[in-house]
Formats: sequence, structure tokens, C-alpha cells
Amino acid sequence: MPAGAAEDFVAKCREQKLDFVVFVRHASSAPLHAGAAKRAEKPHDWKLDDQMRVLTQKGKDQCAAAAWFRELDIRAALTSPARRASETAMRMTDRTETEEQKVGSVYLRMVAGVHPAGMSEPCEALFETMGYGPLRVFFEAEGGEDAFQAYGDAVCAELAAAPVPAGAGGGLAVFGHAVFLNAIAFKVAQAAGASDAMRAALLDMDLGETEGIRIELLGGDVAKYPLA
Repeated sequence: MPAGAAEDFVAKCREQKLDFVVFVRHASSAPLHAGAAKRAEKPHDWKLDDQMRVLTQKGKDQCAAAAWFRELDIRAALTSPARRASETAMRMTDRTETEEQKVGSVYLRMVAGVHPAGMSEPCEALFETMGYGPLRVFFEAEGGEDAFQAYGDAVCAELAAAPVPAGAGGGLAVFGHAVFLNAIAFKVAQAAGASDAMRAALLDMDLGETEGIRIELLGGDVAKYPLA
């Protein structure tokens, strides 16, 4: 695990004049197809099958309804290479140009580690056993805190290496998967100086589909979107 990876990522974002990072869970997607490989037996084949899961019509509607995201000043988006995440990113960053408002496209790039398959066997095993839930539940499981902290650091190293263009927009969006996304957000919040109260709040956040966690890069304040 690269030492200080989350700190490096936060420092890079600040150097690029970014003010916040928002972590967005992908929209509703189809299950694995019948006959798909099993993770325990053929992990490589299972990863490929999992990455090909597409958005359902419900997921497409969720993206269209995510008005909260379009209100953010996003410069660029980084996404898991899994199709359900990258399609969510493409749909949610799509902007409609009108006569009254000219808009530019949002830079979009895939980052492999944001899709957790093959990144951490302990994390994947816990998720397979425990299912969805807030990060705190996984931290409290045996070996869970160390595993998810290490996963978050490893992905932060990849995020820090991903190019983000200069330009307008103070926000960076990262599209990914359930509790794994929360683990990355937790490391970024820590590195940005989040208070104990903010970190505790993040541990208890359970992201729904197309919901997000915003981390302020100066001070580490945390907010869940859409705002209540």
C-alpha cells in the first residue's frame, strides 16, 4: 500500500484548484447473467462478467432525476470501468446546451481500482458475506477496518495518478460502488482534515443508488447528497 496515497491525492487536487470531491454510487443495474462465473472459482472471469452489467430502465431514470448533481460545479469525473458505473457517469455528467446557457463537456476518465474486483480479497469476502450497509459495519467486522483502509489508500494512489485537466469547475466526481466508494471517501476525508464528528458521520452513511458523498478538500467537511 503506498504510504500517504490519500494525502497525495488531496494535495494534487488542491494544486489543481479543486475545492471538493463528490463520490457517487452507480444507478440501478441488471444482475449477473445466468451462467456467469462464480468469484470463488474463476475470479478473473467473474470480474469481466460483473463489469458488463448494464443499467436498467430504473437506473437510467435515476440518472435523469439526479438534479442535485447537475447543480454542482464539476470539472472532471473519474469512474470505475464497470459499465454500470461508467454509464452512470456519462448520463449524470451529460449537459444540455440551450440558447440561454452554453455548456462544455465534462472530462471523463476510467480508473481501474475504483471497481473493487481483484483489489482486496478480504474486502470482497466481507461484502459477499455481509451485503450492503454503512462502512462502520464493515470496520467492526474482524479485519474489516484494516482491509477497507488499505483498499481506500490503494485507490487513492490510482486517483492521484489520473490526469485531471485545468479549467473551470471546482469539483471532481468519482463514480463507483457501494461501501467500497465510502472507503475511498473516508481516506480522502481523513487526509483533508475531517473532524472526528465528520468521520463518524461518514462511517454511518449508507449510499443509495445515484446518491453521493461530498468531501471539502479544505477541512474535510462531509455532506450526503441529495441534501435532506
